[in-house]
Amino acid sequence: MKPNLQGMVWVFGYGSLVWKPPEGFHASSSLPAAIKGWKRRLWQGSTDHRGVPLRPGLVATLIETSKLQESGGKEEEEDLCWGMCYGYDKEEQDKILAYLDYREKDGYDRLLVDVFLPKQESMGEALEAEDCASISEVVLYVATMHNEQFLGPLTDEEVADRIAASVGPSGTNAEYLFKLADALRGMQVRDEHVFRVEHMVKQLPTPPAGTKVSVFEGCGRHRGDGGWMLQKLWDARSWQEVPARAGVFRALLAPSSSPEELLMSIGWPPSMPLQEVEAATGGERKQVTAAHFPCGGGLLWSRKTTTGGGSVKDDSSLLLLTESAWHKEWAKLQGHKEEEGLLE
Repeated sequence: MKPNLQGMVWVFGYGSLVWKPPEGFHASSSLPAAIKGWKRRLWQGSTDHRGVPLRPGLVATLIETSKLQESGGKEEEEDLCWGMCYGYDKEEQDKILAYLDYREKDGYDRLLVDVFLPKQESMGEALEAEDCASISEVVLYVATMHNEQFLGPLTDEEVADRIAASVGPSGTNAEYLFKLADALRGMQVRDEHVFRVEHMVKQLPTPPAGTKVSVFEGCGRHRGDGGWMLQKLWDARSWQEVPARAGVFRALLAPSSSPEELLMSIGWPPSMPLQEVEAATGGERKQVTAAHFPCGGGLLWSRKTTTGGGSVKDDSSLLLLTESAWHKEWAKLQGHKEEEGLLE
């Protein structure tokens, strides 16, 4: 049946929207579609879905073909990006846009573009005008090359390495990539960039399927490890009050990818005095190392002791976060509290 293209609000998706359409809304039409002059790239940092602030994952954005060549991207024959186009009743426009504005809040701008709907037999081929119906003023979310979370240009190898290691509140970054690639194959279209990265990631170790962490829980080995920190931050009324509420606080320099960067040491659990933390390490700060965990939430050190029965237990840990990360997360919490009307 020929879709009704008029009297509707249309949304074009090229990332998670390809395989996960807006939840809670009924699309009157759901159609494979393409836009011209853009290419999909996994260059947008994700700190709220497929990564955390200290270890952003990577999700899709669109790069104008001309700018892609300027940035050193690989030249490809098709000047197209394939995705899914969803049509909704006009009455739902405000609600659907509010939902998408929030879902795509991490660096994405809303644009209006022309989208082409090919005949089924021309899927995956260069689009010819006579083969297509077109829709004007379709809603498109693009993370520009100038937004704070943009991490490109990157080589496919760099993209694969980061995706393989990252996980966030929505799950592993690898899951995002695999679902996107599978959805594109289901549409019988090719995306050389996505498929190359997919092949590379499948050769690398990744967190177990189903793994999820919050922005703060991403700093622990188990989902509940960081819960107390979230509560302490939530209750604090200022950045200066955060360390006191966390229990103990001391600024120190520690090994990291940026040795000159000031790190904040927070005792774990919060009731543990700093003197006990120093005693646990034998006063040897070198034991606090930049050990990367698959969840990428920060730097974590654990002291393990052997009990009489020979079993090993964790007595204490240190969580290390950059000062800039604390400021950023504090700002996010304040914004959420303001949205919920929780600020006095």
